[in-house]
Amino acid sequence: MNKGLLLLLSGYILWGGFPVFWSYLSHVTAGEVLAHRIFFSVPVLIAMVLLRDKWKQGFISAINSRRELLNLLISGTIIAVNWGVYILAVNYGRIIEASMGYFISPLIQIIGGYLIFNERLSKYKKTAVLLATASVFYYILNGDVFPWIGLIVGFSFASYGIARKIIKTTDVPGLLVETTILLPLALAIYAWLISTNQLAFLSVDIKTDVLIIFAGLVTVVPLALFTAGAKILPMTTTGILFFTTPLLQFMIGYTMFDETINQQQLVAFIGIWLSLIIYSVALIKKI
Repeated sequence: MNKGLLLLLSGYILWGGFPVFWSYLSHVTAGEVLAHRIFFSVPVLIAMVLLRDKWKQGFISAINSRRELLNLLISGTIIAVNWGVYILAVNYGRIIEASMGYFISPLIQIIGGYLIFNERLSKYKKTAVLLATASVFYYILNGDVFPWIGLIVGFSFASYGIARKIIKTTDVPGLLVETTILLPLALAIYAWLISTNQLAFLSVDIKTDVLIIFAGLVTVVPLALFTAGAKILPMTTTGILFFTTPLLQFMIGYTMFDETINQQQLVAFIGIWLSLIIYSVALIKKI
């Protein structure tokens, strides 16, 4: 297998398997898991950035630019919302709904590109966006509950992608700056949990503690694999293969966690998948 393909797919598959890992921490509040994810990502990212001069220089340049720091504060806040809500999705048994959010996120980015960067929309992309929009509305109308988790996951992930287009700093050093900026939030959550005797870390069992410590590694490794693979492969391949992640999450939610989906919602998903096929054709044809 092509090295770039192996790296990229490894990252996507690990992201796709996130529901399994976070489910082992479902007895810990989502806020605490988010705090740990931020806190324990920082040392992993520091070690990675120190290994490459280019990443080190990128980090130094970012922290010396007020504009870049502000942009990274915004993108960091957006990704923290995405992380926190996805953890809630696993805790609430709404993994399939969250996968819908990741399926539609590239199409939301198309709209963002059109509105913010004045990017041209081809007939294929317009058709894909309209079909996906209609499918999401059909999903909303036929669900038992409003899919706020899926919509927040989709819009936050798409917004993060749009924000990263504005930011000059590359993914790994950029994430280090973002998580470092978010450290006060993590520490505030720790302080509140300790004051209310709700902190699970070092209070439940060794298994929980180990999983919490590995939260940083689990967060960073897929990103590093994605970054390495994306540098080798064309953007078209990277974009199309991204759908491996929500597809795995959908399958895990349905098969491993016995989440249900009614016929109308399945029809909505089929509409979304058809829109993604049209989107993929647009990527391949570069239109």
